Amino acid sequence: MKNKYIMVPLLKKPSIVLTEKVDLNQEIVDSLRTQLDILQRRLELFEHKGEVSNEPSAPVFAHPRLQRMLVKSDGKLIVLHTNDIDWIEAWGDYVRLHCKGKVHIARQKIGDIELQLEQHQYIRINRSAIVNIDRMKELEPLNHGDYLLTLCDNTQLNVSRNYRIYLSALFNNSI
Repeated sequence: MKNKYIMVPLLKKPSIVLTEKVDLNQEIVDSLRTQLDILQRRLELFEHKGEVSNEPSAPVFAHPRLQRMLVKSDGKLIVLHTNDIDWIEAWGDYVRLHCKGKVHIARQKIGDIELQLEQHQYIRINRSAIVNIDRMKELEPLNHGDYLLTLCDNTQLNVSRNYRIYLSALFNNSI
């Protein structure tokens, strides 16, 4: 039998082109495709800063829940309890943590921190903000399905219509 070769892409990203020549045996091809699918899934999850598992049947990643954070303030590292956070504001590759009238800055993206916060304690209200649900005071309807959320310290934040569904679920679809 004549050896035939096929090109098997190792990654599906167009910016990265890696290929490997493989003998055209159907069992080998099927096995490689399965392995490549698993590797692709793990790579995608790893890019989201999860922990990759070697066990195919085990959960592929898990995010530990934050209870405390270290943030720099005036040249010192301050231990900040996540329960003390009133709301979180995206600020490029940083977040601004609003806690009891003070603002602390941490080098972490808002999407990454959202995955680590307790989901029953915090809710994303727009692309740039996460709020502690215990600090919510009132909601005022605005145009086009948006809401104005007022916190206990009278901070006012916009709830976008795209994130309103999470707020609605929090209040048993009464919004």
